[in-house]
Amino acid sequence: MNRPYTFMLVAMSLDGKISPRRHPGQPNPIGPTLIHEKIMTLHNAQRSTVDGIMVGLNCILLDDSRLTLRDNKGTNPTRIVLDGLAEISPQSRILDHDAPTIIAVTQDAPARKVSAFKDRGAHVVKAGQGKYVDLPHLMKVLYEDFHIKRLMVEGGGTVHRSMITAGLYDELQLIMCPFVMGGSASISPVERSAFWPRGHVPKFTLEKAEIIENYLYIVYTPEKEF
Repeated sequence: MNRPYTFMLVAMSLDGKISPRRHPGQPNPIGPTLIHEKIMTLHNAQRSTVDGIMVGLNCILLDDSRLTLRDNKGTNPTRIVLDGLAEISPQSRILDHDAPTIIAVTQDAPARKVSAFKDRGAHVVKAGQGKYVDLPHLMKVLYEDFHIKRLMVEGGGTVHRSMITAGLYDELQLIMCPFVMGGSASISPVERSAFWPRGHVPKFTLEKAEIIENYLYIVYTPEKEF
């Protein structure tokens, strides 16, 4: 396997939402304000086991996330942002010096923006064309050139949809939270178009279920087809 062992980790409400529809700068309530400290500790512990953490463009545009370990305990993993057309600000906190950062763009990303990322010390990987990064190619580069053997993907819904479609997940890790978010425009763990009826519906096998306080931590692996 010439790609990292890759899993998604998602905290979601009982009605299957990972975030309400938000504007940049609005905090996501599905975070420390609502989630129990033990779950935040689990999240941080999972971050500490990986070589890389990957997110999509909106995680940076909305939250200006740093993607580092909490309380500065341990070595921060490499941070990877999927930003096909180089839309994040060169002043984003993800481009600080707390950990290595890789910005994955496509061949159509503006050269000026790519240069600005490099000036901030980021590595830039070009994979694919148009708005969306060629994920299978990127996974190969992360594994072979950056030695990322274990990768956690934190979001968002568009990224998870693309990763599942490409068969790039070895595990789905879900944390069911004891509250309801509501809202027809709220974000689900897997966005964009439905798999059914046009395509094959991916199936998964339950590997683990653990109760933590009022939360359910579950792990699924892709169902093997015969």
